[in-house]
Amino acid sequence: MVDEISSFEKEANKNYGKLSESFPKGSINILSPDILNILITNAGKSNNIDYKSGDTTYTVTFSSYTKLDKDGMVGVYSDLPEDLDIREITFIVTGFHAKWDTEVTFSKEYMSVMPDRELKHLINFQRAILKTGIIK
Repeated sequence: MVDEISSFEKEANKNYGKLSESFPKGSINILSPDILNILITNAGKSNNIDYKSGDTTYTVTFSSYTKLDKDGMVGVYSDLPEDLDIREITFIVTGFHAKWDTEVTFSKEYMSVMPDRELKHLINFQRAILKTGIIK
């Protein structure tokens, strides 16, 4: 776990170290390959999962995912995916801004949010997922 957090911090600094932490952004890179697996695995165990980093708790609720079917059509599904062979997965998250929800969508390489949120919160949210890990 320590190695994953250390690797995460290096990746965050490499990609975003020169930007102001209060700079609002609509998307950032997924900074660890473990994040999607953790989110999907934990979503199968409970409807609402809390991820904590520092003083901030992010409550995450699975919303939907999209997948390319065998006919080449994109389907939207509201049940949890059975594997990571998906195009996008969306969660509703509280904790970025007071009491308001934020729609967070993960694709293969990016995490996007709507509405835009401060960079420090986007990085801290991913950090919280890694620190919490898979819930037993």
